[in-house]
Amino acid sequence: MAIIGFNLNKISVERKEPIKGQVNIKTNLKITEIKDEKNILEISKDKTALKFDFEFDIDYEPKIANIHFAGHVLDLEDAAEAKKILKEWKDKKLDEDLRLRISNMIWVKCNIKAFLLEEEIGLPVHIPLPRLTK
Repeated sequence: MAIIGFNLNKISVERKEPIKGQVNIKTNLKITEIKDEKNILEISKDKTALKFDFEFDIDYEPKIANIHFAGHVLDLEDAAEAKKILKEWKDKKLDEDLRLRISNMIWVKCNIKAFLLEEEIGLPVHIPLPRLTK
């Protein structure tokens, strides 16, 4: 329905080796848990806030560097829909549209922070940026 919050709980960046030769950059996003947050955040009786815990990693290989984010997204859903989402999550299933909405929010927020961290420790950006040409 609507994303109402985004928080990072952990940011870790480590450069282990100098960059030499070919660098492979891999990203991984996983939603680790979904919880009902109506006891903490009650907006109305027919709405439920769901907390989507996530981890987002950017690995520079071979063992050059790693950037790690952990946090959560708060999503407001109708109570019946929230119950359905939590039931499906017991089998680690998630509706594709909901997964994309939550994942896109995480990608945008974490990628912006990652660009700054990459600049600080001298890593190439993990996503090719557009270039102007003549």
